[in-house]
Amino acid sequence: MSLGRYLPHVGLRTVKTGAAVALALLFATLRGSPAPIFAAIGAIVAMNRTLGDAFQSCVTQFFGIIAGAGFGLLFVTLFGNFRYIGIGLGIIGLILVCIQFRLHFAVPLACIVFVSICLSPPDEAFIYSVNRLLDTSIGLVTALAINVAIKPYNNRAQISKLLTHLLQTIPHYIGERVLHGHYPDLSPLHAQLDRISEELEIFEKQNWPRHSDHDQQTVYLRGCEQLAQTMVHELGALCAMDERGRLSRANAERLGVLGLRVPETMPGDAHTEADVVGNYHLANLLDAYLYLSDFNLME
Repeated sequence: MSLGRYLPHVGLRTVKTGAAVALALLFATLRGSPAPIFAAIGAIVAMNRTLGDAFQSCVTQFFGIIAGAGFGLLFVTLFGNFRYIGIGLGIIGLILVCIQFRLHFAVPLACIVFVSICLSPPDEAFIYSVNRLLDTSIGLVTALAINVAIKPYNNRAQISKLLTHLLQTIPHYIGERVLHGHYPDLSPLHAQLDRISEELEIFEKQNWPRHSDHDQQTVYLRGCEQLAQTMVHELGALCAMDERGRLSRANAERLGVLGLRVPETMPGDAHTEADVVGNYHLANLLDAYLYLSDFNLME
């Protein structure tokens, strides 16, 4: 019996996080840091799924510490005797300053650093601020470097896989509605569309460092997503009809290309509004299906 099935999966991001923390602690210790824990915290925070998210976390941490440390040193210097009430008023002022300079994302960390400095002995406030900034920077830079050097996250293949799976399931839904007159549950298709959209948002954040064809790939994949949405939308329109209508001969031939067996007695000329509307939606669905089929999704 294989032990592999009982062992938990260890992802690359997990490994990179462990390596980043270990190296950050080593570097902080080598420089003689009195509190290397901040280097570890910086490394953990900066290890995000995409490089874009990692860079944004680094910016948030850096500006949060700068704002909190600067405001804290100013407060300790000018209002050191007004400890608790003064800290509360200082927090209000710090938040207003961050908002004024559009640093909304850095407010929580800035406030934490500010309070930490205010509660430290006045003669140690400056040294504490410098050490906090240096140690956190060590963690941020270490994690960012490892994220860049060791196989940066790329979900291009995952998006292609999701689109391909959606494409492969569409003929079954068409057969259920058009050939058998059933009303299939479309919620799995909508869930797949949501997943594709989420993965595309992640892919768009993978533009740092920017590859030369990233924008083209993004436009290409968004186009594929629109075709997928069109298929599900047109299928939904067919399912919303009380009558499925009579299948046209042209659409019947196209269904044969999809591998669907159409009874010879089913196709015919359009006589009712349901015939015209049903074939219109089916033709749009098949157009989107064929366009998406022509794309090399796994390229």
